[in-house]
Amino acid sequence: MSKEILITGGHVVTLDDTLGDGLGDGLGDALGDVPGGDVRVRDGVITQIGVGLRPGPDTEVVDARGRLVIPGLIDTHRHVWQGAIAGFTPQMTGYGYGPAVLTGISLQHTADDIHAGTLWGALQALDAGITTIGDWAHALQSADHADANLRGLRESGIRGLFFYGGPGPADEDPNPPHPLDARRMRDEHFPGDGNGNGNGNGGDGDSSGAGNSGTGTGRLRMGMALRGPCFTSPERNRQDFAFARELGLPISIHVGMAGTADAVTALRRDGLLGPDVNYIHANQLTDEEMDLIAASGGTVTITPSTDMLMQFGTYPATGRALERDIVSGLGVDTVCSAGTDLFSEMRLALAAERSRANAESLARNDLVHEVALHQRDMLRLATLGGAQVLGLADETGSLTPGKQADITIVDLRSPHLDGFGDPVAMLVLGAGPADVETVLVGGEFAKRDGTLVGTHAAKARDLMHETQDRLRATIR
Repeated sequence: MSKEILITGGHVVTLDDTLGDGLGDGLGDALGDVPGGDVRVRDGVITQIGVGLRPGPDTEVVDARGRLVIPGLIDTHRHVWQGAIAGFTPQMTGYGYGPAVLTGISLQHTADDIHAGTLWGALQALDAGITTIGDWAHALQSADHADANLRGLRESGIRGLFFYGGPGPADEDPNPPHPLDARRMRDEHFPGDGNGNGNGNGGDGDSSGAGNSGTGTGRLRMGMALRGPCFTSPERNRQDFAFARELGLPISIHVGMAGTADAVTALRRDGLLGPDVNYIHANQLTDEEMDLIAASGGTVTITPSTDMLMQFGTYPATGRALERDIVSGLGVDTVCSAGTDLFSEMRLALAAERSRANAESLARNDLVHEVALHQRDMLRLATLGGAQVLGLADETGSLTPGKQADITIVDLRSPHLDGFGDPVAMLVLGAGPADVETVLVGGEFAKRDGTLVGTHAAKARDLMHETQDRLRATIR
């Protein structure tokens, strides 16, 4: 039997600017903002957006009056396995993060710990209205760790990309190769990913209910989290890029952090630039390097909290990327040193970019007459922009008929959000995870009435606490 959900009476922000076709059938006529609007979902897909839509006899109705209905938020870069060690490095720069986390506590993680941290980390995201995530999995010491990470993502029900990272098996090579197990992972779990082989059959029929170009895990696809030119030798970097491209998987690398230089020019020198590369941070890149990313069709992920808290750069790359029309999204990055939500990232990105853009005027003690970037620019980064970065814009990122029903409903009735102006401004400037009332991924409830749903949520908390107890014992 067809399953239908009707979200009614909310202020619907579709993030879809396509003009209507004038047919009055709800398949293109009610896009943009729809105050007092309704969203019809059938079998996990958005089928209609409008006003005064009528439920059928078996329709489940969700009352969204006094709420903001937005596309599910999209975090394009997070180390999800760190869900169990949130707040571990709150006063640490990137210089100290490596020994404390990457060659420290991460190596104490068993495969079970990776599963627990990833499951809990994905639920942290869902609780904050994030329905899609780019999981930069870089605590994978073995195939068992990789499988455990993927299992945590699957059990959470989140959508996204699993970016297979390192460190791989212990190796005395100072520049070890990217874990070759990535091939096994792609072949076993993502048979439709890579080299254009997606067959569009909607996955393997698991309970996720998504349609993901034939991947073996329903809502998830695979990418490669490479060390990149900043963290390995030129020869090894060329080999790693060749491996990823042989597998036909998108590439994500860290660049432009304080203490690193010339990453993008090094990629140009070796002929490695391309539209399949996502550049994380990008704070310290030169104008020439930003231009190279734009010209090659690469994408940028902006992580404002860690960029500024961990001293990766003076300002996030927000304005410099957007003024070049580089497809960009937002990311939380590491919950060891930052929060777990994109509301904070939107606010900080907006404030930091206005500060950067007006720094010269302020230095002269001039009054600034206007500021650039709009609150809706930030919401776009956190939704449609993120979907474009991850290559999922045909499925998610906007409330558009035909796309997956990834929907976040934010309660605007609390004192700090019940405002006078643009409700999107209230969201960007004041909302937090506790304001997220309802979350759907592929038309399935992940959060309802302000609480995560499903027995896996309670199980995840217990597993996370077990991991925390074990890890504390190892670092005493």
